[in-house]
Amino acid sequence: MKMEIILNNLIKKWKHLLVALGVFIGGTLALALLMDKVIMPMVIRHGDECLVPDVTYLSLQAGTIKLKESNLKPVVALEEFSAQHPKGAIIAQLPEPGATVKRGMNVRVTLSKGAASATVPNLRGVTLREAKLLLEQEGLAMGDLLWYTDYILPDGVIIESRPKAETVMKLNAEIQLVVNRKHTDILVTAPNFIGLDYSEAELISEENYLIIGDVSYKVDDRMLPETVLFQSIPPESEVPKWTIINLTISQLE
Repeated sequence: MKMEIILNNLIKKWKHLLVALGVFIGGTLALALLMDKVIMPMVIRHGDECLVPDVTYLSLQAGTIKLKESNLKPVVALEEFSAQHPKGAIIAQLPEPGATVKRGMNVRVTLSKGAASATVPNLRGVTLREAKLLLEQEGLAMGDLLWYTDYILPDGVIIESRPKAETVMKLNAEIQLVVNRKHTDILVTAPNFIGLDYSEAELISEENYLIIGDVSYKVDDRMLPETVLFQSIPPESEVPKWTIINLTISQLE
């Protein structure tokens, strides 16, 4: 009986020892796996990471040098017009400045094409209405009208523009027009513009050697938008050629 008790105690001790040994071996294997799969890759990758520098507002050449210092590569993704950035400057970048990335990756940059520009079209010989449409198509606006008499060109057409044709301007710039004006002592009859669409009034005014001057807007829900509500010179009035008529146009609230 005493021998049996001693044997049972030995078996229990061996069991505890085997359990402890199993725990130790399992922990060692788990630690080795953690080192192999998690810790070591993090240590190795740590040297391959860097912070993306800020290259906005720099030229592409200067931005490239700065990115290469961090072993990053610039890639021109887009080009856009920008009045705030000179032509060739970097407007934006992706990833953004301060991001943590792997060395050797691409940084996509957007370059400025400078301020949007437009070229003055050749307007010599066209009517005022045609000149306005051509300027609008180019992204320009009609500015002040200057008058001159040219007996070769038809009455009322454009003699020249200022600046001249083919001049590169900023978008929405105003262009002065020199208009041929002959026989100013001749009287014409002011048409009735009221109730007409504004574009139609423009055409009729030009056909009658009159000029539409200031255009004001008034809310009138009874009329379609862009309908003439008032004209500064009464219809059927006799006025000299090239008289300016101001109009009031309807608009929605």
